[in-house]
Amino acid sequence: MLRTNQFRNVALAAVLLNATAAAESPKIISYAPLRSLPEATKRPMDRGAAYFFVDPVQGGDRHEGTELRPWKTLQHAVGRLKPGDTLCLRGGVYYESVTVAVAGTPEKPITIRSHPGELAILDGGIREFWEDPSTAWEPVPNGAEHEYRSTKSYQTGGGFGNFGDSMVPFHRYMTFADLRSSNEFYRPGLGNRGDDPIGIYVGPGVRRDPETGRIHIRLAHTTLAGLGANHYRGETDPRKLPLVISGHDDTLIIEGARHVRIQDLVVRGAARSAVVITRDQEDISQDAEDIELDGVTLYGSSSALRVSHTKRLRLVNSALRGHAAPWHSRFHHKNRAGSGYLVVAEGRDFEFAHSEFTDHHDFLTFHGVEGLRFHHNLVDNFNDDGIEPGPKKERGTTTIYQNVISRCLNPFTAHANKPIPVPAEEGSGVYIFRNIVDLRQGTYKSPPTEADPSGKFLNEPTQLVCHDHGSPVHAVYYVYHNTFLMQGGAFRGYYGFTWGSHTRGTTRRVFNNLFVQVDGLPGLNFTGASADDDFQADGNLLWGLKDGPAQTDPFFDKFRRSPAFAASKKQYPPGWGASDLFADPRFVAFDGDRQRPLDVRLRKDSPAIDVGVELPATWPDSLRGQDHGKPDLGAYPLGAESLTVGRLAKAHR
Repeated sequence: MLRTNQFRNVALAAVLLNATAAAESPKIISYAPLRSLPEATKRPMDRGAAYFFVDPVQGGDRHEGTELRPWKTLQHAVGRLKPGDTLCLRGGVYYESVTVAVAGTPEKPITIRSHPGELAILDGGIREFWEDPSTAWEPVPNGAEHEYRSTKSYQTGGGFGNFGDSMVPFHRYMTFADLRSSNEFYRPGLGNRGDDPIGIYVGPGVRRDPETGRIHIRLAHTTLAGLGANHYRGETDPRKLPLVISGHDDTLIIEGARHVRIQDLVVRGAARSAVVITRDQEDISQDAEDIELDGVTLYGSSSALRVSHTKRLRLVNSALRGHAAPWHSRFHHKNRAGSGYLVVAEGRDFEFAHSEFTDHHDFLTFHGVEGLRFHHNLVDNFNDDGIEPGPKKERGTTTIYQNVISRCLNPFTAHANKPIPVPAEEGSGVYIFRNIVDLRQGTYKSPPTEADPSGKFLNEPTQLVCHDHGSPVHAVYYVYHNTFLMQGGAFRGYYGFTWGSHTRGTTRRVFNNLFVQVDGLPGLNFTGASADDDFQADGNLLWGLKDGPAQTDPFFDKFRRSPAFAASKKQYPPGWGASDLFADPRFVAFDGDRQRPLDVRLRKDSPAIDVGVELPATWPDSLRGQDHGKPDLGAYPLGAESLTVGRLAKAHR
């Protein structure tokens, strides 16, 4: 029997908030969603494709896979796909861990997608916590206040989770002392992930008891004074609301597949990674190849996407969400949860575009990627490391351009890398251009101590853009035509918000950027001021919004008379920053108030117009054709349109 669209829409509204526009959204009783929730799209069906259908409610795996007689499970269906086939998933939740190991052709790729107007959710979690929470939990005898446990035992799972009505993530508790604690203050000496008799409560979270197999949950309210609107004040009884509780290690595994398109799906409920893309484990000579994720929403646990042994991956119009709630700090994730990177990538020829990467501990590590285009993305709310390329020589160029990066502790970072022969091989390296990096809001680094409970711990201003971990060698960076905003002074007063530091053993170029901070004056310190470093910087504008107008002495005079400036001419004959400016860039709208509109395009009277250093034509630049005359400084040449980023193409000025 066929269901009408009206019946299906009503059913889907009970499955996921905002799944359709036809039903009124249910009331949020946990915490307001941090991000827009997934919605069904109306992507049209391709003409000429061979269609098969899956329906988690009315399907049957003994059916033929037609629209009238769809299959029931996704794993059964994908094993029957041939080149050119499209598998259409009717709306609903598919409780499976699915391995896709199919091969299309360049002319006839295989497509797996949601049905137009419906939302298919692939969930690797434990279904009773979503479908029947009232019987899935029971209070813990003699437990902590608001502590519950599952009524059944489970061999795996229970490490991660989300509120079902908002998809706000839970904390991954690694000890029962933390889960049950009434203390929320940081205490000096609090160990790294180990048991502690007092513990530290980190907000709503889960932990599986390895002895009994029972999954414990606690949704108690937070109490730290400084959290303010970021407090958890929602429902404390897990029996009263649907929950996503992790089950399988990985939810969607694309293994050795070739020429495959995944469109408009939600993937969640993994204990490790929402999506894994890798080579065929039985045939290690067969890498995954030509994989496209388009319009997907991935809810991460340890990670949202993990890629290895893959050639040609394209991620577009998608949203990757991590497990950082408003009450989670860097300390909580790093020392009491064991968090990782939202995206871990290795392979060749990748493109990440028009997507959103948000709310996690670390963002992206791609040490083994040879050729990456990363553009028109939103990167927001990472309380530790951001983009970590590694120093490996690349056959293809890495370009990071026209993105908005905000609320990230270490936007560009490195770990224990080995020195790079200099000069760098021609064409290798990471080209960073036309980005807006807004670090004024800062990140939540650590909870306060009981001795100083003032609550001045949220959104601690970031002090650096390019950072290390024990002074390893950074990748080869070409940094030009970006706009960097910071609240206060850079770490140790380093030039260019730390682009002038950590330059040993590598190649770095820093030209035609805008460095604007709200409080204080920009720094002019360089790491060791070593003339042996293959480092060049010039044509940048530096400004302090509040203190700059009162500066009467020539800003650069002392540095330009220093031995460091003279020594820098060995690598860059004009000298580091020889044509730099200290001036108000005269943005269209910028007064330092983080709550007011921001528009960092240049006004017609800006001193940043037609004053840049001419750059090699071999350096990629997506807006070079719009920059008339000498180069304008910053992310926008005069007259350029506002930058649009993310899957909804939101304008950012």
